[in-house]
Amino acid sequence: MSGLFAFSKRYCQKYKLRLCIGFLLILASNILTLLPIPYIGKSVNTIKNLFTNFSNTSNSISLKKDIFIYTSIILIVPIIGGFVKYHMRQCIITTSRMIEFDIKNEIFSHYQKLSLSFYKNNSTGDLMNRLTEDVSFIRQYIGPGIMYFLNLVVLFFMVFMQMLRIDKILTFYVILPIPILFISIYYISVYITNKSEEVQRFQSIICSFIQETFSGVHIIKSFVSESFFQEKYRKIILKYHKKNIELAKIDTILSSVIIFLIGICHLLILFFGGKKYFKGEIKEIGTIAEFLTYINVLIFPFIILGWVVSIVERAKVSQIRISEFLKEKPDILNNNLIKTKIFGKVQFKNVSFFYYHNNSYKKNIKQEIQNHTISRISFTLMKGNTLVLTGETGSGKTTIGRLISRLYDPYQGEILVDNLSLKDHNLYDFRENIGYVPQESFLFSDSIYNNIALGCVNKVTPCEVYKAAKIAMIENDILNFKNGYETIIGERGITLSGGQKQRICIARAIIRNPKILIFDDSFSAIDQKTRKLIIHSIKIKKELKYSTIIIITHDTSYISDFDLFIVLKNGKISKIETHNIFL
Repeated sequence: MSGLFAFSKRYCQKYKLRLCIGFLLILASNILTLLPIPYIGKSVNTIKNLFTNFSNTSNSISLKKDIFIYTSIILIVPIIGGFVKYHMRQCIITTSRMIEFDIKNEIFSHYQKLSLSFYKNNSTGDLMNRLTEDVSFIRQYIGPGIMYFLNLVVLFFMVFMQMLRIDKILTFYVILPIPILFISIYYISVYITNKSEEVQRFQSIICSFIQETFSGVHIIKSFVSESFFQEKYRKIILKYHKKNIELAKIDTILSSVIIFLIGICHLLILFFGGKKYFKGEIKEIGTIAEFLTYINVLIFPFIILGWVVSIVERAKVSQIRISEFLKEKPDILNNNLIKTKIFGKVQFKNVSFFYYHNNSYKKNIKQEIQNHTISRISFTLMKGNTLVLTGETGSGKTTIGRLISRLYDPYQGEILVDNLSLKDHNLYDFRENIGYVPQESFLFSDSIYNNIALGCVNKVTPCEVYKAAKIAMIENDILNFKNGYETIIGERGITLSGGQKQRICIARAIIRNPKILIFDDSFSAIDQKTRKLIIHSIKIKKELKYSTIIIITHDTSYISDFDLFIVLKNGKISKIETHNIFL
C-alpha cells in the first residue's frame, strides 16, 4: 500500500490545490448531509406531541409551525448538499483524469526511450494493457477511490461524534460490529489482490493474442485457420472469465458482509434503543429515529467501501506492473549532448554482438558468447563510398545495419563514425543523419504524405516530399490514387503492394538527405529495372552525392557500382573486395 501511496503522491503534488479544495468540499458536503438529521428526530417528537395535545389549539398551531420549519430544513439543505456534492465530484474526478493524462504521457514517453531488446522480450499486448487498463485502475483509485474513502472516514467520524452527543451507551452498542467489518475487509482484500493480479495478467495475454491475430489475419485466412484461432481465443477468454467470476464472487461476499453488519447495527439500535426508551432512559422516541437515520446515512458509503477495497487492490497490482516497466533503463544511452558534425566514414573494429533475451546478457553471458550473431567484424567504409553487404540468411547482415544505426551496441569491439566512437556521438543528432530502410516495410495508418515526411512534417516542404517520391519511383503510383498524397493507407500499409510500401519507405529515408543511407534488403519486392533506377537517382541527387550508402542484399545482380563488397558467413567476413573486383 505504501508503494501505491508514494506512486500516487508524485502525481498528486501537481494538483494539490484542486485536491485540497475537493477535500474541503467533502467536508462541506458531509456537514450538509448531517445537518438535517437532528430535525428528523425533532419532527418525530413534534408529530407525537401534536397528536398527544391535539385538543390544545394554541399549542397545536405552534407545533405545526415547528413541523413546517423542520420539514423545510430537511428538504432544502439536501438540495444545497447535492449542489456541493456535484462540485466535489467534478473537482476530484476531473483531477484524477488530469493525473491519468500525465501518467499515460510519462509511460508512452518512457516506452519510446527503451531499446529494441526491451520490445523483443515483451509483447505488444502487455505493453498496451499496462498503458490503458492499469493506468485506468490507478485513476479510479486516485479519483473515486480516494473520494469515497475520505467521504466515509469524515462522515463516520461526524456521525460517531453526533451519536456520542446523543447517547454514549447506545453508540457503543451500534459500533460493536464495525471492528468485525474492518477485520473482514483486511482478510478479503488479500484474496482480492491475488485474484486481481491473475485477472490483469490474463488481460495482457488477451491483448497480445488479439494484436497478433489481427496483424496476421491475412495468413489466417490464407490457411483457412479461422476456426483454430477462434477456439484458441475461446479457451483464453474462458480462463479470463473464470478468474473474473472468482473476483466478482469475493467482491459480492464483501458487499454482503457489509450490508449484513449494517443490518446488525439497525437491530442493535432498535433493540437497545427500544429497551432504553421503555425504561425511560431515552425520553423521546425521535432519538431512536435520529440514530437510525445516522446509520442509514452510512449505508451507501459502507457498501461502496467494498468497491473501494477492490479498486485499491487492483491499483496496487497495476502500480507494481507500471513501476516495473518505468524502472527499465534503456541499453542505448545518449552520452553526449553536444551536436557533432557527421560526414559518413564508418569503421568496425573487431565488433562482436549477439541478441539476448530476458537479461541473459547479464546472467548467462559465457553461454551466449558461443552463439555470436556476428564475430570480430572489421572494415572501413570511407565517406561517400558504397558498401554492398551480402551473405546467407542469418549471417548477420541486418545486425550490422542495426549496429550502424545504433539500435544496439556491440558487446565487444568498437564502431567509429568519422574517427569518433559511435557511443560518443549525440545519439539523436546522429540518428537524424541516418536514413535507414529496414527489411520490414512498416508504414503508419496515416496519409502517404505524412508517412514520407515522418518525423519532419514541419521541417520539409511539399516540394521535397514530391522530389523524394520521384527518386523512389513511387510518384506515378501515388498520383494514380484518388486522393494522391493525402491517401490514407491502412494499418501497416495493408492497402499497398509490397513494392509500393518499400518505395515509400525509401522515400521516407532519403527525404532527410542523410549522411549515411542504409538499405536492408529494401528492394526485394521491386523489379530489377526499377531497383537500378532508384539507386542511380539516389547517387545523382545533389544532397546525397557525398552520402555513404550501405546496401544489404541477397541479390547483387542489380548493383553495378560499389566501393566495398563484403560477404558474410556464420557471422564472420568470408570475403571482402573493393572497386568492382568481385563482379
